[in-house]
This record gives sequence, C-alpha cells and structure tokens, in this order.
Amino acid sequence: MSLKAVSATKPLTGVLPVVQLPYHDDETVDFDTLGREIAWLIERGASGVAMAMVTETLRLTHEERKTVAAAICQAADGRGDSVISVGAESTFAAVELAKQAESVGATAVMAIAPISVPPLADELIRYFERLVAAVSIPLVVQDASGYVGRSIGIANMARLLEEFGPERILFKPEASPLGPQLSALRDATKGKARVLEGSGGIALLDNYRRGIDGTMPGSDLIVGIVAMWKALVRGDEAAAYR
Repeated sequence: MSLKAVSATKPLTGVLPVVQLPYHDDETVDFDTLGREIAWLIERGASGVAMAMVTETLRLTHEERKTVAAAICQAADGRGDSVISVGAESTFAAVELAKQAESVGATAVMAIAPISVPPLADELIRYFERLVAAVSIPLVVQDASGYVGRSIGIANMARLLEEFGPERILFKPEASPLGPQLSALRDATKGKARVLEGSGGIALLDNYRRGIDGTMPGSDLIVGIVAMWKALVRGDEAAAYR
C-alpha cells in the first residue's frame, strides 16, 4: 500500500516526529541508520514522520533534499504518513521540491516562507498558492518565525484556508507566544483550520485544549509524547499530566 493510499483513508493527525538526520564521518547521509530510526519511531506509536528543520533541511543541498525525501517516504511507506519540507528561497525551487516529494510518495508537503528576502503579503500568498496548485496532496503552511524567518500572520493563514479549504491546507504556527497564536488562528477561522503544533511536548497538553489535530516533536522523547497524546485523545487528563 502506498502512502497516498494511507492518506486517502484518514486525515493527517497524531504524533508525527521530525526525524533527526544521521551522518557518516565523511558528512554523507547515513541512510541505513535513517531507515532504522523511522522504523523505531513508527514501532513506538508514531502516526508517521516528518522531514523539517531538525532534519537539517536548511543545510542540505538541493539534490540531497530530494534524496533524503525519497528515503524517508520509502522507509515510512505503508506504515505511516510522511510529511516533507519543501520551503525554499524561490517559488520555482519550492514547487520543484513539492512535485518531487509527491512523486516519491509523500502524504503531505510542508513549507516555510522564504527567509533571505521576506516577501510582501501578496507575494507570500502567491508562493503558497503555487505550492498548493503544484501537487494533489495537502500543504502544511509552517510559520517557523519562533526560530527562523518572520511571521506569516494569522490573517494570511485565514485567507489561504478560505481559498483552499481544510482538506488541502493545514497549518503549523510556531510564532511566539505559541498558545495565543493557536487560539487566534482557531478563532479567525471559526475552528475550521487544521493545526499541527511543534512545542516538542512542552506545551502539548495546553495546545491540545486549543484544538490541534496533531503534534510534530523531535524524535528523542517519542515514547512519552505518544503516551501523552493517546491519553489526551481518550480524555484521560490524569494520565496526560502524569
């Protein structure tokens, strides 16, 4: 079964850890260890995996990004979702990466805004519009301004949701303060926005109450975060606190 078949039967949700990229001593990617990492994460209850900032995405060459994306999708295929980061400094490059990610079996693509020259609001909207149009899988709009780039803005996210709908576009707001940002997006979209959080588990309990659909932590604390997520889903707050 392909990842597209997995994503067609259920929405993108749950615990989707961002994989940490292993290297050999010569600085080439250790794909054998990467495959074992992904298997380990899924065996411990992850809904799938993501390629994002923790995966050294901004440090990879264009071709390395494609190769790593293909390896992640292949390792997760049939066992869970794979979300591939495709944000780039030009729309042309981002669209190329998005098309390649879909071709190798990604469940969804995710993109930050360009960071070297921050685009104007209308340019930013067109950047994400072209990414959505380039693929048939969902796009996760990632506001990584808590640690890189500038804020995308709640109004722009609401505009994109109005244009494409919750089946085609999701959001990962990481501007500070995180909790109020999640609530502002929820309120601006009347609860329609599908949101993934990235607090690494630190604010998961609070953010779950604000209506998130899933979480994208790092890989290291996956056992505890999966246990917390499952407790929250079944309404067992005592277990979640514990």
